[in-house]
Amino acid sequence: MAVNNNTMRNKAGREKETTDLPQPHNSNHISTAPLKDKLLTNSSYLAAEIPLKLGHFMSNLWVSGSELSNSLFIQHSENSTDRDNLSQVIWLLGCSYSIKPLNQIQKAILDAQKEEMFRPIQQQQQLVYDKTDASASLVWPPDFYDDFTSRLWMTYRHNYPPIRPSNHKTDIGWGCMLRSGQSLLANTLLIHFLGRDWRRQRLTSEKWTEYSKIVHWFLDELSPRAPFSIHRIALLGKQLGKNIGQWFGPSTISQVIQALVSDFPPANLAAYIASDGVIYRDDVHDVATGRKPRGDFSNLSSRIGFNDEMSKEAQNLYNASNTPQQEDHSHQFKSILILVPLRLGIDSLHLTYYPALKACFELPSFVGIAGGRPNSSLYFMGLHGDDLIYLDPHFSRCALETKSLVEYTKDELSTYHCTTPRRIHISNLDPSMLIGFYCRTPNEFDIFCHQISMISQKHTPIFTIQQSAPEYDEDERSENDFGILSDEEQKEEDDNNSLF
Repeated sequence: MAVNNNTMRNKAGREKETTDLPQPHNSNHISTAPLKDKLLTNSSYLAAEIPLKLGHFMSNLWVSGSELSNSLFIQHSENSTDRDNLSQVIWLLGCSYSIKPLNQIQKAILDAQKEEMFRPIQQQQQLVYDKTDASASLVWPPDFYDDFTSRLWMTYRHNYPPIRPSNHKTDIGWGCMLRSGQSLLANTLLIHFLGRDWRRQRLTSEKWTEYSKIVHWFLDELSPRAPFSIHRIALLGKQLGKNIGQWFGPSTISQVIQALVSDFPPANLAAYIASDGVIYRDDVHDVATGRKPRGDFSNLSSRIGFNDEMSKEAQNLYNASNTPQQEDHSHQFKSILILVPLRLGIDSLHLTYYPALKACFELPSFVGIAGGRPNSSLYFMGLHGDDLIYLDPHFSRCALETKSLVEYTKDELSTYHCTTPRRIHISNLDPSMLIGFYCRTPNEFDIFCHQISMISQKHTPIFTIQQSAPEYDEDERSENDFGILSDEEQKEEDDNNSLF
């Protein structure tokens, strides 16, 4: 009994001694908890244990996208058995980043991040991210993360000058497709002016001037210095029958982007809209060489019954903020943004379209998708397995103060960049979407057409390439036929037709 008593006293003493020891900060006493819980809650564990266990893991985990063949799309599209080996490839606007297989600890780190990085959209809308997410930079490939954080991110803004003739000072609740369209256009312009290899982390004074100029074009104000502002987008929408404060569909935003680009010569860019899921090569060349101007919105407004006083005022306000234009009769091929509005299913994205849609993310010409869930648009620009990586416009930030362009700081412009990659499974994608492709030269356009033809031969096509459009009688097809309508746009068109 004495031995037992001594044993019990020694045990109690050890327990007391352990209890008296200072506990690690924020340990939550979960030493026996699963590794995932430790990673999420125990900062001391993160600080002390992970560096010891991982060592130089992060520097060796990722393979730079520059080390992959530029013809990777061609190679693995010809050999389907390589698909399994490419499950660890991440694509971002046509650039690939490859990873090595993860061990148990590495997978736990990634799982620990998912709850924050891939938070459901409903919860995301309640948050505003103004700080760099350091944990996200540890999980993703360094090259990928530099690329992702260099892309422009257009979000809800508030406290900007009213969008006349309305009183809207914010686009919260209705501007997500407008902002997704801005993101698609803004990142096209980054590639157009700075090249696909440009990174914000390596800004030179020369690149800063060009970069800041592009961001300024999207400031939230009605002026010639902001040709792609939310104000001008809303005014064009009004001319298309969309009240200011009303949600856009893929067809409307494609028409608006085409008009914005056409009305701003300094962009030195053309925009073409595919019709009914078909890209006509002759029409692309006509648009790129200036032989085919954009449609006249005022004519369309009168035909659909929206030629009211506010629509006329919207048109006048828009025209007053235009940049002066000079006629260009050179007919040289301009770099072109190809916009393809699509509907790939009835109530949801049909699974037969998954392979072809995913293949688009691997094309060098790919500049993103404006789509998402019904009445909740996102900007998709990356692919990892069956998950789409996106930028979410549902974060409200204060509009930048109106001042001289040279007075804006890097911190202010950093609000146009996202530090947390998020993803959604492809099955959750709404069937209505707008896909964008950018071709700098006629040769790049020819390559793009060839790659789309290859995809169409291998998978169920989501759109097709044809040489020229069939000729229709004027009563069968109008010059303002822009193709695919979303559910909301189709319902509005049916309502409008019922009035006549």
